[in-house]
Formats: sequence, C-alpha cells, structure tokens
Amino acid sequence: MEYMSMQHSHTSTLHLSPRVGDTMVSNLRAPVMTLVEDTSASIHDTLIAACDPQRYKELDVDKWEEHGSCAENLVFALKEINGKSGLKGHKAVGRDVTINMVPAPMNLFMNIPWTHEGDISFEAPKGKRGGYVKFRAERDIVVVMSACPQDVLPINGGKPMVAHFVVESGSEADRKAAEEKDKEAQEIIEKAKLRTHGKLPPKRKSTTDGASKPAAQAPTTEIPKKVPEADDRKITEKSTSSTAAAKTERFKETPSTSSVRATNHAEQSTRNLPEPGKKKPKKLERRGTLTTTPQE
Repeated sequence: MEYMSMQHSHTSTLHLSPRVGDTMVSNLRAPVMTLVEDTSASIHDTLIAACDPQRYKELDVDKWEEHGSCAENLVFALKEINGKSGLKGHKAVGRDVTINMVPAPMNLFMNIPWTHEGDISFEAPKGKRGGYVKFRAERDIVVVMSACPQDVLPINGGKPMVAHFVVESGSEADRKAAEEKDKEAQEIIEKAKLRTHGKLPPKRKSTTDGASKPAAQAPTTEIPKKVPEADDRKITEKSTSSTAAAKTERFKETPSTSSVRATNHAEQSTRNLPEPGKKKPKKLERRGTLTTTPQE
C-alpha cells in the first residue's frame, strides 16, 4: 500500500514541519502534494500519531471505547469511499488500514513543540483564526481530513472545532506542474515495483565521454580440477544437488568474493610449482572452496 509518509518526507524536505514549497512524498518516495500557501502562522506537526481509542484509555477517559478519534475517522471515511465507488479487495483504497495500523498523519495547525534535548509537549494552538493552508496535488490522490476530537489535552485549546476544506481547480501553471510531478511519481512507482520483483536491469557505469557501459565483471582464474581420490566423496564441477546449485548461484552473485577465491587458488598453484633443482612439493589438498557431494 502506498501512502503519504512523514518519515520519508522528512528526508526529502529536511524539515520536521512542512514549509511553503515543500513536496510531501509517499513511502515509495514519490511526490504526493506540495504546500503552496500558508497563512496560519503555525508549526504543523508531523511527529505525533493519530489518536485512537487506546489513547483515550491511557488518558483515563470514561467510556474511552466510545470516544471519537482520528484513527476511527480515517477508517470510516475509507469504508465510505470504497462503498460508494464499488472498490473491493486489492483495489480498495487503503485496504491495509485499520484503527491500529494508521499511517502517521500531518497534523495541521497542531502545536507540538520540541527541544534540542528531544523533549516534546502538547500545547495550545498558536495559529490565528481564519488562517489556512493550500496544497497542490501532484497526482490523483485520496485525502482524508479529520477534525481532531481531542478534548483532554490542550492541543485544541480545550474546544475541538470543525474544520473546513475546499477543492479548487488549479491554474494552467499548476496543471502543468502537476503533470510533471505525476510523471515523475509514476516512474518512481514503476521502478519500485520492478525492484520488488527483482526485475530491474543491471546498473550501468558512466564513462568519461558521457556514454554508459555495463559494469565489468571481476576477472576469474581457471581452477584446475582435482583428480578424484579413492574415498567415499568426489568433487564435481556441475552438481546435481539443488542445494549445491543454490550455493553456486550465490557465489556468482558476489563477483568480489569469487575473484578473491580464484586469486587465492592461483597463488596457491604458483606456490606449489617446484623451483629449479628442487623436488616437487607434496600436493596440498584444497578445502572450503569447491562444492562436494557424496557419491551415490
């Protein structure tokens, strides 16, 4: 499931609180929406999780299971959206969202200050009445907004209020900017899907003239076969065992390891060569680098 991610947006914007011009991104690091105007004079919070029934239980609220919460509002809103649009199963919007599995929200106008020591606190809002924020959607998205019902802590000034929103048609410049962002988002999503299924092409290294070429494979040295000895095991160049085949593939995927192993064998073969006027040294047994399988 793809959703707007506060953690990934922190990395993208380098801000704990979104500022005008910041583009929030998804958990796939694809653009979602951009803050284009802010008259609220607020430091919007991106650290605190959405409230849920368990939170009100911790705050000793009577009938905590009946108290409204942002997590429940999100689940109910998604259920209504999917019901009206007829989306079911894997096509449903937010199909993996439950009350206890809600993505971290962007808490607009909420005053949660933090200190250099890492302390945070819940404070009354500082935004001025009538202030607003405006976002530009960078692609087709579903936005769920909840008027926070928190009435225990001071974050709503002790008086939770309704919140209003307006969906506007963008200007021609906004439309073109959104099309570019949408194209960028689709490319990122497609690459993420290919990466998930292991279908990305191999990375290519740039050359000095601006062209690109496939990454060179590590040099390999041919290792002489060992003559089978008269015991109950033998060394085979091509194993019929699936486990041995898997080990062989694993070594192929790590060219640096293969290169070092091949070099070590080459050095050992060189050390075993007799010098002029000396007896040929006793042949050493090679261990731990070739695959062995029991004889039938």
